[in-house]
Amino acid sequence: MILVPGWTIGLFEILIFFITSFGIKHFFTTLNRLNNIVYYWLSMTILTGIWEFTYLTTYSSIVDTADQLILNSTHVWTIEYDLSYIFPWKLSHIFYAEYGAWADREYMSLNDNWSHSVEGTHLVFCAVFSFFGLLSGFERKTIKSLIVVGMAMAFQLMNSIMYMIEYGIQCNSIHSPNYYNNTEFPLGIAMSERPFMYVNVFWLIMPTYIIFYEIFNQTIIKMNRYNSDKIEIVDNETTSIIKAPPYNDTFNEITNIQYIIPPDYDYKEE
Repeated sequence: MILVPGWTIGLFEILIFFITSFGIKHFFTTLNRLNNIVYYWLSMTILTGIWEFTYLTTYSSIVDTADQLILNSTHVWTIEYDLSYIFPWKLSHIFYAEYGAWADREYMSLNDNWSHSVEGTHLVFCAVFSFFGLLSGFERKTIKSLIVVGMAMAFQLMNSIMYMIEYGIQCNSIHSPNYYNNTEFPLGIAMSERPFMYVNVFWLIMPTYIIFYEIFNQTIIKMNRYNSDKIEIVDNETTSIIKAPPYNDTFNEITNIQYIIPPDYDYKEE
């Protein structure tokens, strides 16, 4: 059995993700028109949904692993695992164990469902909506795709903002496991003692970018189409003005009138 460090498992997972997503995008030509950043982030959101589903269904086991990490003061990045952990449902186990042990200990809580609410709502309203947004794009249902993707990213952004606000409140609550002045679990300046929390930056920046991209990109497209239509209308009107009248029988009769002039008529100026 081949064993590799946890960071290698994470690297393999990312590489497999990009290779698979790249292959799907280029195999199905209808997805080629999607902006690369939009496409890959929607795909990442779907992958995150698989991780979240695993977290919710194997919660107790993940908490046990996180407890072991805290007890031994270790990180999954340096522990060796077999290559089967590159599968999303197995990577999720060590990812959330690390996150619960060294980033947000509410993810280990057995007393409330806060973490379940955060991950569950993201799974349903972000990952599932992203999947249907890509599916609509695949079926060339452009308007439907824009609506669903916009909803997914709006949900994701709001989910992340509310989560970070709540995390800040917990860090200032002495009764919270995330309390900033905990000697066993310090926060540090700018969360320097909990660096894994910075992974949430992506869930703030990326949906914001996609929302504004879709708004302004579609506006530009519509303006270009509108201007093109106006130019076409003007061209048609100009063409109709300078175009000769239609050739018909009446016009033919008029233009073919022959004037009989006497042969001895003298063309002199009077």
